[in-house]
Amino acid sequence: MLILSTTTDSLEVVLAGAIITNQLDCTASFREITTTTFDPITSDTSTNGTTAVTLVSAPSASTQRVIDEISIFNNDTASATVTVRYNRNSTFRRQFQATLAPNEKLQYTDKNGWVVYATSGALKQSINQGSNATGSALNAVVLASDVVNNNAVANTLQDVTGLSFPVNSGKTYYFRFIFRYDAAIGTTGSRWTVNTVGATSITAISYQSQYSLTATTNTLNNLNAVDLPATSNATSPYTTNNNGYVEGFVVAGANGSLILRFASEVVSSAITAKAGSVVYWQEVL
Repeated sequence: MLILSTTTDSLEVVLAGAIITNQLDCTASFREITTTTFDPITSDTSTNGTTAVTLVSAPSASTQRVIDEISIFNNDTASATVTVRYNRNSTFRRQFQATLAPNEKLQYTDKNGWVVYATSGALKQSINQGSNATGSALNAVVLASDVVNNNAVANTLQDVTGLSFPVNSGKTYYFRFIFRYDAAIGTTGSRWTVNTVGATSITAISYQSQYSLTATTNTLNNLNAVDLPATSNATSPYTTNNNGYVEGFVVAGANGSLILRFASEVVSSAITAKAGSVVYWQEVL
């Protein structure tokens, strides 16, 4: 049970990093109780990035607010790490923190406590055991719509907007981007890599990328810096349904997101990252 019992108690929501497109939707239902009244009330707001917002404000004197339900829905195009906290006269007490993929929901109820629902609507669960238990479960973000790179300058990198995950300063993450892509013509090659959004630095990164070259061969890279390799390969075996992956580990130097990036080898010749591409990621240290 969550209770706001004094005029200096409130409940706040804050994100670990900046959003990409949309702030998260937040609602709360609670009962306001005095010696003579018992009133049901609903409040709603949106997150404001790393600036805390008040979800349930402090009650008046001689009044208590009993929280029945909280819902925080991620309608952004990237994962978001959200914290719900008490503000007790400017002393902050964290109640719950979770990383939500796009279209996932964090919910609190007086009966069940805190739970996270996956994009399917099913309860999201993980089991972390032992002395080296991980900080989170394996998460997935799916690209919702195609992203096209047909830049007028050959080999110009572009973000695959919507295919990223959040990173926090000092934390280590495993990641695997698995992508499908189309090419305007078979003689247009591509390159695929990663970089940060919002984060100002990466302490360390090591990863491998592999993507189609011909029907029987692939381009393979072993890398230890972002935005590599520096050049695209020369061909794509098919105009539709080529594939590849970028997999590795990253240690974040600041809060932000890690995002997939890609380029077209040929001026104004489209390489299209296809909807349904996915990134799997997990905080490991």
